[in-house]
Amino acid sequence: MPLTPARGTSPWWAVSGVMAVYFAFGLAIGLMPPMVDEISADLDLSRSTMGSILGAWALIYVFTAVPGGAIVDRIGLRSAMLIGGISVALSLGMRSLATGPTSLFLAVAVFGLGGPLVSITTPKLVASLFEEEQRRFPTGLGVAAPGIGSALGFALPNPVLLPLFDGSWRAVLGLGAAIAMVCCGYWLWATRSSLTSAPVAAPMAAGTWSRLLSLSTMRWILWISLFSFAFSHGLNGWLPEMLTDAGLSDDRAGYVAAASTVFGILGSLTIARLVPGRTRALALAGVYGVLALCAIGLGTLAQGGVVAVALLLGFVRSGSIPLMFLTLMDDPDISVADMGAATGLFFAVGEIGGFSGPWGIGMIADRTDGFTAAAFALAMVAVAAMAGAIGLSLRRTR
Repeated sequence: MPLTPARGTSPWWAVSGVMAVYFAFGLAIGLMPPMVDEISADLDLSRSTMGSILGAWALIYVFTAVPGGAIVDRIGLRSAMLIGGISVALSLGMRSLATGPTSLFLAVAVFGLGGPLVSITTPKLVASLFEEEQRRFPTGLGVAAPGIGSALGFALPNPVLLPLFDGSWRAVLGLGAAIAMVCCGYWLWATRSSLTSAPVAAPMAAGTWSRLLSLSTMRWILWISLFSFAFSHGLNGWLPEMLTDAGLSDDRAGYVAAASTVFGILGSLTIARLVPGRTRALALAGVYGVLALCAIGLGTLAQGGVVAVALLLGFVRSGSIPLMFLTLMDDPDISVADMGAATGLFFAVGEIGGFSGPWGIGMIADRTDGFTAAAFALAMVAVAAMAGAIGLSLRRTR
């Protein structure tokens, strides 16, 4: 059976620990994009090469997310989250020591080895510790935490951290590794009594994967996740560069990218709480329709318009993941015991898009010498996700 709170303790301690590790997760995603120019110049990287490096962890996710679900079920939430957090710290530390494109690619890829354990543990913990009607807020908090980390990662390198460390991007990444280890320590402290530490003993039932894939809700969510992750990761990896391409300074682009992520935190906490279960699929379709329009605006508007679009992008897109998680949690054919496997499938398929997004945007930017065409490509990706949400809505209506 799933882990439960120890008697007399609050499950919110476990939620705060999840937020700490997921904060480090987001920090690892956000620190590199503002320093793309410095890293590329130091290691002699093209945009397409850097794009593949930024998406390296997502590529590894494709192969580790599904077994990650089984690992979480086997070793328990507390151990799984700790291993995931340590992999985040290790990845950041290895990035700071990279000497070329291969070593940097491998360093970022390490993030994808343990990262799925963080991603899978979070919704499974919420599903295990909270009743259905109580899950919206802790789910929003869990998704908001990496946004906070990413926001600081976007905002601080150019105006604060690089000057503090004499322009050394390596020192900035080393600091990130140290912070990630502190977050792992907090997870252990926060769950010392709020969760039992025994692993989950029950093995995954035979045929779980095929049964989940036979569910139409699961298949539509996987379709949406494929294009959703391509959009989000492509935007995360290149947003500062897209903003500077639109005329903003490096510092201002970092601030705007960070502000976009902060607006995303508000979106992840707000949208899922306001949308009732019966309209989640339609809400997802609306989210991706707005994102398609925003992507076009990102590639065509002047500076002031681009800033407004970036903020709207942040708010709207962060509402999609909680809506998809809640759809999985509340489906009567997907039990709490299935959540590890279901979330593993979700991230395995989603991160195919997660790798393709940054690489594709970098390649298009290389070939067109700018990000206008890349912005239109992002819009088409959002339209594909919207089509999946419409399909999910029609299925649920029937």
